[in-house]
Amino acid sequence: MAFLQGCIDKIESWMAERERSGAAADPRRRTPQRVLKLPKFVEFHMADSAEGCDEIFWEDPLNFTPRRGRNGWIDSWGIYPHDRRGFRKVDGERISQRTAVTGMIYCDDEQLPLPEIQFIDALITKKVSQLKQVDLGDLPQRDFTLYISLPFIEAPYDPRADRYWRRVKVSGGLPLFVLADKIITPLWGWVRNLHAHAFHDFKDGAVFGPKGCNAVDMEHLDKSGYKYIPEEEYCIAHILRTPGDVMGYHYDFGDNWFVDIKLEEIASKDESNGAVAVLDGAGGILPDGELIGTFAWADRLRQAARSPTAKRKAVSTLFEATNLTQAGKRPPANPDAFDLDAFDLEGTRRAVRDALDSKASLPYASKKFVSPIGAPTHESMLSDEAVKLRLGMSLKDMKKGTALAQVPVSDRTFLEEGVSVGRKDNPGNTACANCGSPSDLKACAACGQRYYCSKACQKAHWKDRHKTECDRSARRK
Repeated sequence: MAFLQGCIDKIESWMAERERSGAAADPRRRTPQRVLKLPKFVEFHMADSAEGCDEIFWEDPLNFTPRRGRNGWIDSWGIYPHDRRGFRKVDGERISQRTAVTGMIYCDDEQLPLPEIQFIDALITKKVSQLKQVDLGDLPQRDFTLYISLPFIEAPYDPRADRYWRRVKVSGGLPLFVLADKIITPLWGWVRNLHAHAFHDFKDGAVFGPKGCNAVDMEHLDKSGYKYIPEEEYCIAHILRTPGDVMGYHYDFGDNWFVDIKLEEIASKDESNGAVAVLDGAGGILPDGELIGTFAWADRLRQAARSPTAKRKAVSTLFEATNLTQAGKRPPANPDAFDLDAFDLEGTRRAVRDALDSKASLPYASKKFVSPIGAPTHESMLSDEAVKLRLGMSLKDMKKGTALAQVPVSDRTFLEEGVSVGRKDNPGNTACANCGSPSDLKACAACGQRYYCSKACQKAHWKDRHKTECDRSARRK
């Protein structure tokens, strides 16, 4: 409350100063008040003191020196400084305060976006123009071997090795959001349609993400690059084109899981079939939705290696996470004997197969919620009284698939999220339901809900799965 009042006081002070200065009705000018240095590109609203605005936004976005992190890579448009580990160092409190204040200033001026957004928009325009000039050749028809790993979590036996990694074969033409939704998410055991994500081109820092995403952690986008290029029109080969190329993947802008995706090998066109294959890996599944991200989980693992009590706490955190709770996984009877590093290759392959055999579930539109998990308590935000007051209906009256606004959660009582209804798969945004190839896709003639790259895949999938789930009525909707 004190923070909000401080923001309001600043705005009132700026507006009072504006009135004393006799500003014109259109209060825009090149430089903010009390700032002597002229920005080279962006414009500030006169009520914006520029307090908290990073000095990099005073530069020319088409001719500035991006800040580099580990291995000389650039992430998040190159706008954030980095710590000694080479990881981006974001002053979240400063950025949040500035966003809260300036959001109220610029929201009434449709012609003048936030200066930070003006800067990023110029970078997006430049990057999109460059992508249009890229000749991918036959890369979209060739198979890529990707090494997907978690940085900053070292293996206990060798600090130079990755503790968590997966190696997969996919088509270079696989759309980025299919890679995120149907490959990366199940590889780590995360919950689909739960959090926002973004890809980072480490060569120039360009950021790609799902268009229209309304996941709750989008509120942290100002600490993750401010804005990104819609990923719908781009595939893996737009970012990774040479063996050794690496791109970043940021999952959950609040808890912050970071993943490196390295292109290890490109098969010849004759050797490629476009099918997705999980080859091998190491490390167990990761907790999702427990205020745990890369660095917090790394700390838990280091503590677990030194103390049995800390080991039990890490196991408890894992089994209380959203992904294991929704999967119905129960904590082990003996947590001391539980192997946090156990990798289930067959289980991972099944998870990816299940994801491919489903519609896109990225959070593009209003989510559908079903019954609550766990018994609601009177104190819970999801008690019958609280839900009825907020939604006009009690929990017992909620029907499966009812579209609701997300309700604040308490402890382990929350609403299970169903598949988003914001988009429908089409040949340009999905992959073969049987093998994962993105090429030459045609819909099931009966239901139109699954796509296949060949008659052989359609026949195999019909016999294996689709025969029991094909809904002919869906074609007419």
